[in-house]
Amino acid sequence: MKPTPPPNLEAYDLERADFARVLAGIRRVQAATEAELASLDWLVEVIRGIGLVPIPEAGATYADEAEFLNGSQQGLIQLPREFARWLQLAAQHRPARYLEIGCFNGASASLAAAYLGRFHPDFAAVSIDLWPGFIFYDEIRALVPLRYEVGRTSFDLRGEKFDAVFIDGDHSFDWAWADYRNVGRSAPVCALHDVMNAPYRQLPLGGVCGVWDLIRREEAGPGVEFTEIVEHPSRALLGIGVRIRR
Repeated sequence: MKPTPPPNLEAYDLERADFARVLAGIRRVQAATEAELASLDWLVEVIRGIGLVPIPEAGATYADEAEFLNGSQQGLIQLPREFARWLQLAAQHRPARYLEIGCFNGASASLAAAYLGRFHPDFAAVSIDLWPGFIFYDEIRALVPLRYEVGRTSFDLRGEKFDAVFIDGDHSFDWAWADYRNVGRSAPVCALHDVMNAPYRQLPLGGVCGVWDLIRREEAGPGVEFTEIVEHPSRALLGIGVRIRR
């Protein structure tokens, strides 16, 4: 009778197998033609190939994209079409320095670094998180210009300048607003994730949704554009709000 591997080894093997999908996605982006990089449908297909994290209530959250769930905690926690539209919007501005707040397993930061790196020769990305969830970072940093920092917050990065920022950390009002004030406000392009997420709007001051409302009120004016990237069929989940300052 074949011995049964210990549960932790089985879990690792599953994580490793799903992480291979992240690597495959990065290599597809790095080898892509200009026409493929410009194709929204192609980029959505790449993200679907990487797969999605099976979070609680995944069926409702991902809606029609739930068929692309992975079996482990590797993959993206994004609607593929929303995240693809964000990457293509950010790429239009050819950022040299990119920051992601809320790294988790590193999949979204890795894909962003691979994709945006195709548009600037000196591109560099940073991704931060309080918890060490990016367990395969050593393999990623050999492929893309991504610096991963654990135990740091946006308060540690005050004073650093980024061309594009993606805020997807703590979704409370206090933290999302602090992240925006510390690093997002000074960036020409800044995006916040989950600005349409109805459960977060039930948090004090509306959580990250309230922050997005505040930014649009305070910064509206000449040279400032606001874009809401919303692909969920109910329009009450996920969503990416982007502030662009010309």
